[in-house]
Amino acid sequence: MNSVLEWFAGGGTTMIALCAVAVVLCYLILERYISTTIQIREIASGVVRRDTFSGMRRMGIIRACIIIAPLLGLLGTVTGMIDSFDSILHGGYVAAMSRGISKALLTTQYGLAIAAPGLLAEQVLLRRMDRLENLRQAAHLAAEGGE
Repeated sequence: MNSVLEWFAGGGTTMIALCAVAVVLCYLILERYISTTIQIREIASGVVRRDTFSGMRRMGIIRACIIIAPLLGLLGTVTGMIDSFDSILHGGYVAAMSRGISKALLTTQYGLAIAAPGLLAEQVLLRRMDRLENLRQAAHLAAEGGE
């Protein structure tokens, strides 16, 4: 546990923002997945309500989180490199330089580690939403044809 906290602290304050983005992204992905699952089950059981389908709701925020994560990682990279250059200006201590380089690499790694699975999850959700819309259209056509 201490090594995880040390790793997290090594990334500096940018890691707090990256962690917040990761939490929001995970929440939104889970919420959309559960919501579409419920709606698909409702349609499969014969319940078709127009008001339940929320479509692309929150997908824009998911996309924003996916885009923001590597940008925050880049911000951490720049901050870490500035720290490294500052240490060179103040005597070039290897320990201080390595902390700056470590911060640069950790934040970049974390930003990419958030964005890559986020992109995959986004594509899965988009496919589920397409499936849900197709099921809804088929159910409405069947309901109109049965009248």
